[in-house]
Amino acid sequence: MKFCSQCGAKMDITLRSLVYRKKVHILNVPIYVCNDGLCAFTSVVDVIKDDVKLLMKELGDKPEAQEILFDEISEFANLLVNIVEQGDSEQVIEKMEERIDELLDLYLLAKSLDDAKWIDEIKRRLTQIKLEV
Repeated sequence: MKFCSQCGAKMDITLRSLVYRKKVHILNVPIYVCNDGLCAFTSVVDVIKDDVKLLMKELGDKPEAQEILFDEISEFANLLVNIVEQGDSEQVIEKMEERIDELLDLYLLAKSLDDAKWIDEIKRRLTQIKLEV
């Protein structure tokens, strides 16, 4: 559970859109939102901050107009989207277990190909699931 750094109220996680350089709409970004109606402070969920920064760096200072699904970049965002879509906790757990199995299979493949960059990417994705679940 996270508390607001501005007023001390409890914060919830919600999926929101971010707009980068007035051209790029990044959908399904996990954001902490303060529950105090007067405060309404928001911040990006800690575990995905590096992914957001990396994406913005890759887009550069003058990106083309586009829409990006953040849940295709971040495992944590992907899990939240699945929770919202499924609603049923048993189905969510089943989907999460399936995704972990997929990532572990990909890890074995990446390791057999000795692809260090791919291995690091899969580790990062698995860590996101582990940290927030």
